[in-house]
Amino acid sequence: MKKNITKTVAYTALLILSVSCNDLELVPEDAASTASWYQTDEQFRQSLNEGYRPVFFPLDSYVGGADGGWDDDTNYRTNLSVIKSGTINSEFDQGADQWSNVYKGITRMLTVLDEIENQNGALNAEQASQYEGEARFLLGVYWTYMITHYGDVPFYENVIDVDQSFEIGRTDKAEILQKIYAYFDFAAQNLPETYANEEYATKGAAYAFKARAALYMSDFATAATAAQACMDLNIYELHPNFGELFLSKTKQSPEIIFKLPRSIDFLQTISYSEVINQIPRNNGGFGSVGPTWDLLASFECVDGLPIDESPLFDPQNPFKNRDPRLLATIVPLGSLEEGDGKTPGDGSRFLNFDFNSYPYATRVLNYNTTEEQVNNDTKSNQNFASFNGLVWKKGIDEDWQDQLADNDILVMRYADVLLMYAEAKIELEEIDATVLTAINTVRDRAYANSTFTNPTVTTTDQAQLRYVVRNERRAEFANESHRYMDLIRWRTAQEIIDGGATYGLAPITANIDPEIVDTQSPLIQNVVEPGLWFWGMTPQLDENGTADFEPLRAAGLCQQLTTTSFPARQYLWPIPADERRLNPNLTQNEGY
Repeated sequence: MKKNITKTVAYTALLILSVSCNDLELVPEDAASTASWYQTDEQFRQSLNEGYRPVFFPLDSYVGGADGGWDDDTNYRTNLSVIKSGTINSEFDQGADQWSNVYKGITRMLTVLDEIENQNGALNAEQASQYEGEARFLLGVYWTYMITHYGDVPFYENVIDVDQSFEIGRTDKAEILQKIYAYFDFAAQNLPETYANEEYATKGAAYAFKARAALYMSDFATAATAAQACMDLNIYELHPNFGELFLSKTKQSPEIIFKLPRSIDFLQTISYSEVINQIPRNNGGFGSVGPTWDLLASFECVDGLPIDESPLFDPQNPFKNRDPRLLATIVPLGSLEEGDGKTPGDGSRFLNFDFNSYPYATRVLNYNTTEEQVNNDTKSNQNFASFNGLVWKKGIDEDWQDQLADNDILVMRYADVLLMYAEAKIELEEIDATVLTAINTVRDRAYANSTFTNPTVTTTDQAQLRYVVRNERRAEFANESHRYMDLIRWRTAQEIIDGGATYGLAPITANIDPEIVDTQSPLIQNVVEPGLWFWGMTPQLDENGTADFEPLRAAGLCQQLTTTSFPARQYLWPIPADERRLNPNLTQNEGY
């Protein structure tokens, strides 16, 4: 067997010199590296476990960071990420980090494959087959990330040495895609459908990730076939309650196809910044990273119509009569349905407080003490309260108040397979009953625990169904790090983000005295009038479902927080500058 330190560190120039020797972990005790390591089943198992680390599954968002979000669903006050400011260049830190991390994962799994091939009795035939299936599955996931974010990239199927790493060029992404399919096909043939007490890659995961790779690359025929194969296993079903699926207590569900577990016991928790930036200020957080007004406007009404067409929509009560997933995604405000006795100025109980961003709600009930207290979640009292009055609810419960939440990372779930299948068939113009069933199955679950009934999708018009399935993905996967890549693969990022804006509450020039609420006081002279809260008029939606808030701003009913930009070059990330300085054979993507 070839086992030497050169093999371990030769992650290609793409990786080697872009991080320090310490970062490379040249001789870790639990990874694919040392000459004496691959002697037992357990050592192979630990090396494979390395491939499941979250660092090798980059999320396409910074839900907890202060960068302003990557898409039109998330915003951080008036901050803008380099993605939404249109300023990505070849020194883009995130791009360089992900390039290095994913190539590290690739090399580790190639090492595992090499050791499986050359192992001398450490594994029996069944173990070798499963472990090879897992390694190839992980390689399929990693390479999918590389070609969907960078396009053509250096590709290799065996660990290369240092000299080769300085010379290797880029391989056409279409060629790599076929290799990805082969990885997933092998995995599907050699992995079990389920495990007794373990959580590793499965046959269903291989089919599902193959469908995702194909859909991202507009290979709709392959996507439909792979999604159908996953569905035909008949082992997955939707979780009965949409909101509960994302909570930290929901560790097992027949909907989850692939996840990255997190556990407080093993010190694997949601980052402090993610917790503190998302929970409201009354709970000790900042309430600064939250959903956009555009996301709020995108959820349809319970009659199946968009807000600018439905007679049920009330701009003063924007959560009223809406798709139930809205109430599970964003903390609701005001009245929710007829006869509930609530007014536009009412909040809702969340994390044992009344969350209420209404400017005149200067005091709220603390359910922990059963006493009223100063409301820190209205800008009337706190200038840095949520700039648009909204905070996330999805996946957040009382566990988050201790800043040790351990919600699992749901990388692939069955709802995604159903919608991928529907989308692929729509694009192929193979619209039949199975397409409508897939869409309506997801929608039925959304309405299952509400007082409303799913307004069933019945149209077979391709253009209408394309809009439906794209809006379904937005409602279903908000704050799950899928929206960015959806905009990229649909080629709508320029239309939606470039020249766009984010909006928030009308400015407040001074804080209200929490003991005196005088609507005529100059202290609240710039607060929107009570009769015009939350929105003073109904925003109009365009063909992409994007809301136009400019009329509200022009009428003084809100303020513009940011202006966003997305040049065409950003549909692909640049090849990191450091890698090109090391390897002259690495060409650059257009526009960088």
